[in-house]
Amino acid sequence: MSEMLEHSDKPYVTIKDVRVYVEELPEEGQRFFGRLQRLITKKTTLTLDLEEVEAGILFFGDKIVSSYTEDMKKSEPPQEQTNETNTEES
Repeated sequence: MSEMLEHSDKPYVTIKDVRVYVEELPEEGQRFFGRLQRLITKKTTLTLDLEEVEAGILFFGDKIVSSYTEDMKKSEPPQEQTNETNTEES
């Protein structure tokens, strides 16, 4: 039972619904597997980087809108309140 648990932690590839462990592959297949693992790792890293970049773009885009909105509020002249009785008389 412990041998089965140890064996299940080893890297494998599924071929036709069969789990084939790397050491069971021919030498060329092992090289392909190593290259595949490196590419998957790179993809994962790039995906995380892309998510970080997208979050940064949204954050700074929101900051621009917030800054612009705040600046517009400061530069608007205060609105005068009109007296309703003056409006009714006109």
